Amino acid sequence: MRRLSLLLPLFFSLCFFELNAQKLLNVSFSKEFNEQNDNHINAAIKTTDGYYLVTGYTLNNSAGGRDIWVAKMTVSGEIIWQEALGDINNDEGTALVENDKGEYAIVGHSISPTAGYTEGWFLKFSDKGKLKKKTIFNLSPYIKLYDIELIGGSDFAVAGVWKVSGDNDENLLIMKLNSNGVKLWNQQLGTKYFPDEGLCLHVTDQDEIIAGGFTTLNSQKRRLFLIKTDSYGKVLFKEEIGDEGMNAIQSIAETPDGKIILAGYSSVNSNGEEDAMVMIFDSYKKIISQKTFGRGSSDKLNAIKPYKGGYLVIGTSNSLKDDGSRMYIAKLDKDLEVLWERVYETEKNSFGSDLIINLDGFTAFGSVEQDKTVNSVIITYEDNTNTILAGISDEKAKEDTLKKYAVLDGMTLLENVVNEEFADVTFRGSGDPLKGLNVSRTLDDLKVGDYYALIIGIDKYSGSWKALNNAVNDAKAVESLLKSKYRFTQFKTLYNEQASRTNIIAALEWLVENVRPEDNVFIYYSGHGEFKKELNKGYWVPYGATTMSTSNYISNSDIQTFIKGIQSNHTLLVADACFSGDIFRGNTMSVPFENSPKYYKKVHSLKSRQAMTSGGLEPVMDGGQDGHSVFAYYLLKALRENESKMMDASQIFDKLKIPVYNNSDQSPDFKPIGKSGDEGGQFIFMKK
Repeated sequence: MRRLSLLLPLFFSLCFFELNAQKLLNVSFSKEFNEQNDNHINAAIKTTDGYYLVTGYTLNNSAGGRDIWVAKMTVSGEIIWQEALGDINNDEGTALVENDKGEYAIVGHSISPTAGYTEGWFLKFSDKGKLKKKTIFNLSPYIKLYDIELIGGSDFAVAGVWKVSGDNDENLLIMKLNSNGVKLWNQQLGTKYFPDEGLCLHVTDQDEIIAGGFTTLNSQKRRLFLIKTDSYGKVLFKEEIGDEGMNAIQSIAETPDGKIILAGYSSVNSNGEEDAMVMIFDSYKKIISQKTFGRGSSDKLNAIKPYKGGYLVIGTSNSLKDDGSRMYIAKLDKDLEVLWERVYETEKNSFGSDLIINLDGFTAFGSVEQDKTVNSVIITYEDNTNTILAGISDEKAKEDTLKKYAVLDGMTLLENVVNEEFADVTFRGSGDPLKGLNVSRTLDDLKVGDYYALIIGIDKYSGSWKALNNAVNDAKAVESLLKSKYRFTQFKTLYNEQASRTNIIAALEWLVENVRPEDNVFIYYSGHGEFKKELNKGYWVPYGATTMSTSNYISNSDIQTFIKGIQSNHTLLVADACFSGDIFRGNTMSVPFENSPKYYKKVHSLKSRQAMTSGGLEPVMDGGQDGHSVFAYYLLKALRENESKMMDASQIFDKLKIPVYNNSDQSPDFKPIGKSGDEGGQFIFMKK
């Protein structure tokens, strides 16, 4: 590791964008790092202590070729510390993130001076610039790492490309690393014998990883490639979009309302080479909205961020300057309409890489090129939109006012604009059971997978736990009814001694390992439940738990984790136990019921992870009618008396909630399980 001398600002400029007498955007600060040799910023973040951290490459004081450059600086570009790492060949830092301890993790790649392999690099620095960890991934002839984000609080998700030795096959790579950069797992995907790359990723609040890039069909066809995995690396969906042209996703972000926003480029219906591309995935509505815009040459977007009720993009355009490149920035509204465009105003070639959103505007990062030398650049913009629109209440008047400031000096990429919406593309790839369906057709065309049932009933308790009378009878009655009347083919039952903690967890793991994305899972538990107030957590009490120690129980949070990991289309948990309502955590919503074919097709197409419980945070009764608990009696009654070909879980609950409430001191509940992958659908009981 070599410490660089501080970069001194040899060139400092202020640039202003002005139209009429009013400025929509002020370049309040601009700094170019005018060094002797090349240096470029690929990515930037704002640290929790208020500084900028950047990574990219530098040829200044390098070991030979480009070195990975990491620098912490003030918002005015004064270097606090910086490091250059690498060998005699070209090396590059591509992305960075700050963890909850104030440490900085950086990924990039380097070419080994001995083996000649391209190696993936992971670096971790303290906030003072001390290198705490360096991990080099050289498990194949070719590994590049392009993006990194936090997952699970302290671990890291990484995206890149992994070339398989011997068959010239480059795969999209997703890796999970622990806090010290040690690989926990990796996932490789793509078209065999063709290049596939993961250029960007995003980690959701549910610790699911969404990676984007491209997959190659042949020399003339490169599709957009979008992958989603759980935190263990299991693929949840895989989408390939575009059957012609050259396409790639280069940036991913999550919108405030939970959608996925993508940016990159596409040559489909372009004016010349690649056009700038933005796209929104809506997992609830099953719609993809896409916009491309550009002119005669290559125009690409490198980063997208939510900004002022819409989105801010940055990239590089080769269409706005003869034989040159310009840093391009645009503001889009929530419907992807371009509100204004700007370019970095300089006679040099300029390149846009990344953005940081500020309270009163944003900061752009990239580089400029002059006399064949590339130098990093930072530009901070003050956004005066609110001032310009102050006092204007009419939406049409606001729109007309902003149009006056939309373009400066005629520089626009909106010569060729293509808008598309794809209603048949979903997050489940080819496994979507509704893909291509016409809602006017009958329900017979619903495509469903297998129905799995895990039935658990425990009467034989001992020690601190009183034996029950009806739990096993309830569970066996549910099993018998599902087998005789409904379309269930896969059963696993655990009664009394069989329902130990080990066997219940093994049964849940069986579901995780065997259930496919088109399948449906029903889990029924009848037995004791417990709620530890001091821990604010509920539990199942399995067979063999003779004391009040939580080490013998199965927590609701563990059950929730398994339900999240089961790759079904629909999962319904029915729990007839004390304190079972603790399973519900987080805010959720579902599609409102409508007795129509269109409704059943809608809720079947949306994933569901729901629970129906015999009570909330209160004890529930073991005794009831006909040898069943009150809850089980009315559940069985609803299933037994159903004459419809289809009945969803919400209808069953509607039939039992009032009778249970009126005939007990219980408050049954039914709703989605928060943060488990529910998309608003419903589990549907289908008669044979």
